[in-house]
Amino acid sequence: MGGRREWVFCTAPLGHIKNCLMQLQVDESGLPVLDQFSEEGFIDCVFTIERLRRDAKYYYFHMSASFDGEPVGIDVRVVQGVKAGFDANMELNKEHVYYEGVQFNRSGRESDRLISALARLYKFEPAPARMASAESFTAIALHQGEIDLESQAVKIKIFGNDGESDDEDDYYESFFNLDLRNGLVFWNEKDQEYRDPLVRSLSADVA
Repeated sequence: MGGRREWVFCTAPLGHIKNCLMQLQVDESGLPVLDQFSEEGFIDCVFTIERLRRDAKYYYFHMSASFDGEPVGIDVRVVQGVKAGFDANMELNKEHVYYEGVQFNRSGRESDRLISALARLYKFEPAPARMASAESFTAIALHQGEIDLESQAVKIKIFGNDGESDDEDDYYESFFNLDLRNGLVFWNEKDQEYRDPLVRSLSADVA
């Protein structure tokens, strides 16, 4: 795998993406409440997609939500042409592993507020004051068969700091469930053990 870690997968149903479109809690400006789907000790975040565009290689958009009455969000870049990560026998197709397939980019104060909000929800102290300028992820679509990002909801698992030279303590995973057609992103927690490395990696002022 080119020096990358081996991955462990869960291919659970898409869940919230299919069931929540008509029951989103939104603030006065229409932004979804960030943590409204969190339950059973897991912090799951929902965002609306804004300013979606594409070029020859990537989709670009801003994802926004509301937390404590304030907008939070980040800019996102997603590689085009994502294909299902598994074959008919549920074996990983290594050609469909997308290194730097998803990238988060700081867009301003709303990004700083997002990382601070995650730290509060995770009970991480001290809360960071500023988001890192960018963070890239390896991405794998947890599907079999044909998929199309533009016409269906796609469940993606993203891996942070998974390179050969990265410290094992900095490694983390999460789910990045993308529904371009309905303009929603569900960024869901994988395991609580990944909270600290996620906040540290996305923060400019936390070592």
